Amino acid sequence: MKKVLVILSLSAVLAGLWFFWPAPAVVSLPQSAQAAAPMPDNPPQPVRKPGAAPQQISVTEKIPEPVSESFKLLASAYAAELELPAYSRPLSADDEHLLNPNRYIPQSVPLQGGASATIVLPKYRFSYPETVPVTLEVTGLQVFDVSVQLTSERSGDSAATAEMRGTPQRYSATLEPEADWNGAFEVQVSFSANGQNQVLKTGIEYYNPVASITGVGQVRGLGSDMLIPLQLDVQQAGYYRLRANLFTEQRQPLALLTATEQLAGGEQEIILRAYKAVLRNNSGPYILGTFVLEKRPAAPGELTQYGHSEQAEYTLDYFSLSQLSDDPWQPNEQELQRLQFLQQIATQQ
Repeated sequence: MKKVLVILSLSAVLAGLWFFWPAPAVVSLPQSAQAAAPMPDNPPQPVRKPGAAPQQISVTEKIPEPVSESFKLLASAYAAELELPAYSRPLSADDEHLLNPNRYIPQSVPLQGGASATIVLPKYRFSYPETVPVTLEVTGLQVFDVSVQLTSERSGDSAATAEMRGTPQRYSATLEPEADWNGAFEVQVSFSANGQNQVLKTGIEYYNPVASITGVGQVRGLGSDMLIPLQLDVQQAGYYRLRANLFTEQRQPLALLTATEQLAGGEQEIILRAYKAVLRNNSGPYILGTFVLEKRPAAPGELTQYGHSEQAEYTLDYFSLSQLSDDPWQPNEQELQRLQFLQQIATQQ
């Protein structure tokens, strides 16, 4: 996870490099000689030697040390990343955001007198026809008239409202979806306490699936990769990215697998590839799950759309690793050029 964060920070460091880059040096001639005595009316002209080259001043810029050190770290981390293909990355129990990419993280809001209130949701992104359960947890305060409203962030229109009922510490309601819910929504929970009205807000995403994962085909080997074909039913043609996590039979994380493909409508297939090194001598059975299926925007201003899987996970049978070669991964030319650039910047003094 730390390696991924380091690589993702590259663009920020590049932007910062421009900001902290030292200003060009300004070289000026001494003024003392000009002020010492007035120039004669007809000053002697300097004799230019035939073939003499004009004087040149060379200025060498140095990268600030903190920026140079940052590039050294980035170059080292990026070199380590290139040892494995981007489509098949090792996964560990510490990679919480990858193991649970749709997790909703509750935020407690402090209220007067040391009280607090928190909106709790089962996840961040929903797909039709899933309902949206909303819970309000309250500590140190008695509240009344608790209700929830769902509002479209794009149009500002109210999509659903409901009263929330429960115990003095926990109020709940379930919002029933409409088929046209699509995009980002704001969840507003309102209540009264001590004669004052309070409103808590949070955000979710709700989508009508543009594609569905319907099954997994026969796993096979090719070169150093275990190929996992997934069948899809595509409602909207476009450029898709699929991410999924591969686990051992005991649910130990093995790899994050990623594939991108231009898909037409109807029954289609995307192939995930697991590089031999990330399988760690584990020949299965495996569990494939935690699917994130995205339809990428085709033009500026378009929203990312999402698909879903008909099953939360699929079981993959035993696979003989002897089918796979031990050839080391070879980065492409663009990746090598990027690494060379980072290494050159890092070594400049």
